[in-house]
Amino acid sequence: MTLLIDGLISDEDIAELGAMEGLNFDKARSSILKSMNSINVQACPGSGKTTLIAAKLILLAKKWPYHDRGICVLSHTNVAKNEIIDRLINSKTREARNLLSYPHFIGTIQEFVGKYISHPILRSEAIHINQVDTDVCVDLIYSRLSHGTRKYIDGKNKYSNVLYDFELKYENKDFSFKIPTWPNGSATNSYKNLENVRTNLFLEGYFFYRDIFTCADMVLNECPYIKQQLQSRFPFIFIDEMQDTQEYQDIIISQFFPQKSTAIAVQIFGDPDQAIFNGIKSEKPNRSYNIRKRCEMDFVIEKSHRFDDSIAKKISKLSYNEIPLETELAQPSIQERRQIHNSTGDFQHTILLYNDKTIQKVIPAYADLVSGQFSASYKNKEVNGKKMFCVKAIGAVGKEIENEADLRIGNFWPEFHKEKSIKGFKEKTFIDLVRYCRKSQNIDWAQNYKLLFSGYLKIIRISGKMDAECRYFNNSTFRTFIEERGYWKRLQYLSYALLLDKYSLDETFWKKVQDFMRTAFELSVPSSEVDEYLKYENQPAAVDSNVNSKELKLNKLPDNKILHRKDNFHIELSTIHGVKGETHDATLILETRNNVKDIEVMIDFLTGDRPASDFPNQSLKETPKCKAANKQFLRQLYVAASRPRHLLCLAINEKHINDKQFKALQKLGWNFGPEPETEQELRHG
Repeated sequence: MTLLIDGLISDEDIAELGAMEGLNFDKARSSILKSMNSINVQACPGSGKTTLIAAKLILLAKKWPYHDRGICVLSHTNVAKNEIIDRLINSKTREARNLLSYPHFIGTIQEFVGKYISHPILRSEAIHINQVDTDVCVDLIYSRLSHGTRKYIDGKNKYSNVLYDFELKYENKDFSFKIPTWPNGSATNSYKNLENVRTNLFLEGYFFYRDIFTCADMVLNECPYIKQQLQSRFPFIFIDEMQDTQEYQDIIISQFFPQKSTAIAVQIFGDPDQAIFNGIKSEKPNRSYNIRKRCEMDFVIEKSHRFDDSIAKKISKLSYNEIPLETELAQPSIQERRQIHNSTGDFQHTILLYNDKTIQKVIPAYADLVSGQFSASYKNKEVNGKKMFCVKAIGAVGKEIENEADLRIGNFWPEFHKEKSIKGFKEKTFIDLVRYCRKSQNIDWAQNYKLLFSGYLKIIRISGKMDAECRYFNNSTFRTFIEERGYWKRLQYLSYALLLDKYSLDETFWKKVQDFMRTAFELSVPSSEVDEYLKYENQPAAVDSNVNSKELKLNKLPDNKILHRKDNFHIELSTIHGVKGETHDATLILETRNNVKDIEVMIDFLTGDRPASDFPNQSLKETPKCKAANKQFLRQLYVAASRPRHLLCLAINEKHINDKQFKALQKLGWNFGPEPETEQELRHG
């Protein structure tokens, strides 16, 4: 079927949209908006990629010629999906909202593969889709294991890490499971127990996220006609954040929506330079996009409106694809940003040198620097009662310190604990979850409400109760169960009280919460797992550490935050993976060690003296040291260094910078601190 979309978007359409939405599109972006073919786009940090995708969707919505064929928008994460949806909802163009309903689709790759490929075939086999959630499956598997198997798994250290390795395989027209720790099978009782538990969960409709793609692979082999049906239904496909997709996701999507097909247009957006989530754990990274060289991209957006050239020039050499990063800020915007500075001057991007004795003075020194660089009005800026000033200190390795050779975030700030970070939160007890919901400022109320109900479902799940059809409860059957018992309104009231700080979470109140849940959820059978999850725990009090740096005092707070007493702003500690996609006012990157000390092997990149490497646009001989740096940290450092709008800082051991590098970095505009009494003190401690 021939597509009726050639020449659909004109320069006049783009100009009209820009005027209506207050947007400005340069030549490169206008070319992307007008393109109706399959393309690959590399967009640098802060380039407005989501704005560009939303703009193109709006333009297509105004002229879309089909009533029964739609546009498919696939993202890697819910965050990216919701950002696109919000742009369409808030658009001044009325037709933009048409994309939120039939025949169009906007969602994650996971959602799409489930809804249109895997779920229908599973239902045809009388398998009810109860829940697709790897975490839930791991909890359920562990709860059903025999005592002997549990003991075996516990002995493997952190059972969840072992049980996450379950893999559904489709071979020889049949499904089977790869059982963790026994890739080649076994006749042991523990193996049989694990296989039976996992098989029963599958038949009951509980799936790992990865399972859905294995089922899609089966569909592709057994029902190849579905590929043509989907291409007919969705002739125009957008894929966002492509750099973070795994190989198994890439294979399925590229087989159903091949870019080489003349029947469809597949437009892919991302940034291989920021590919730090692909290839996680044992998964392989995608090969269709991240291996593309700069010259193999159809479009490259090199200009960012997140930061000015003082940051762009410092981090452009970290681009794996060697993108010549530039600022897109016009002079009036740059002048306006200078007013944010404490003295309407330029921000002092600083390398904080430390040694073994001074490593824990790095963050206080950073706090001093931030305090002195930003104006008082900007540090105290609020919108709808929420403080907007965002300051973070981040590092690649957040794991606990295990020996003296380690170099991790905790070496700089001993109270840092990776598991307490807001991102990737996973509670140990229900009161942990409630406290998280109360203090989370980055998640809206509806999401907190949903998270609270996930806790309710976990309580009733670990109790062993089943719904009327002998399945584990989902949101719908749980509500029916509570309503039938006459406790729904009281549960809603309790939810509001838990979320909205109506009552203090003291031990007396928590006893009432426990009693209500045991009655409402019908938890009459004693369960040590339920007792452990519902137990009361005191909240750790904020520790006043009185860390001094030039009379400045910092307070340690929960959730890896530090309070700057004088200016009343927070410094949040996190891993680099934890801040992917964020924008900060100031960012400090802490040197850590994972096989090699990461920033140390990156210094030649920072100076612009690019070492021999395996860069896609160079043909230089690679050294083992540089190879490790490229594979482990180059993209992470690029992601980290491109987070701040205004102030970028690095923490580097003074031993890792030689005199030549020191002078080169100074020449590039880097400052060094903390301020020493003499240069000798700075260079050699």
